[in-house]
Amino acid sequence: MIQFKDVQIGYREILLSIEQLTLKNGEIHALIGANGKGKTTLLKTINGLQPTLSGGIHINNELSANLSHTDLSKLVSFVASKFDGIEHLKVRDYIALGRTPYTNLFGRLSAVDQEQIDKAISTLEIGYLIDKQTTEISDGERQLCAIARALAQETPIITLDEPTAFLDYSNRVKVLTILKSLAIEQQKCIIFSSHDIDICIEMNLPIIYIDQSSNQLIQTQSISKTELLNRCFGM
Repeated sequence: MIQFKDVQIGYREILLSIEQLTLKNGEIHALIGANGKGKTTLLKTINGLQPTLSGGIHINNELSANLSHTDLSKLVSFVASKFDGIEHLKVRDYIALGRTPYTNLFGRLSAVDQEQIDKAISTLEIGYLIDKQTTEISDGERQLCAIARALAQETPIITLDEPTAFLDYSNRVKVLTILKSLAIEQQKCIIFSSHDIDICIEMNLPIIYIDQSSNQLIQTQSISKTELLNRCFGM
């Protein structure tokens, strides 16, 4: 669960304000907003990569600013918009990186680590990829691998920065369908930024959007495409 109260997000200047918002486990939220309005900065702030300008973010009832990097990485995982692969790195070894918060200084994987890696691979149904090089598979397959790495990290919260940006339509729907199922079945809190407004509305995904006139983050369970475009982009 993520709780915001009187939070201001940005760098030297305020990009985004959140008066009060709670994102619960078992839910997925699409983050919609114009470029430059703070979507990526919000995700970085949740992940502890950027401090708030004011106010606090509570992660599972703990103030995130008080958590160590290791403790926070056991609560929140992050998936970038695109993973291009790494030369000579096999898929299974890449997914295993998700266990880094739990391994010792030598990075040795325990039986529990291996179990979580296997579970993530099974959940995403990508067992056929594990012995392939990450540079030898498609964009859609790499994105599934990136999500599997986040699952192996075993966090109650998963954040994703435009996870469908470089995928074709069928793979966009596939990734969002998987994420929606994960949120419900594994009781995870998932938030992802997206420009796929049509798909998000078609799939009836809860939406949080950045109002372009007030720079406020607003949560809604139901909104038309026309109204969303107007509020986010002034269209």
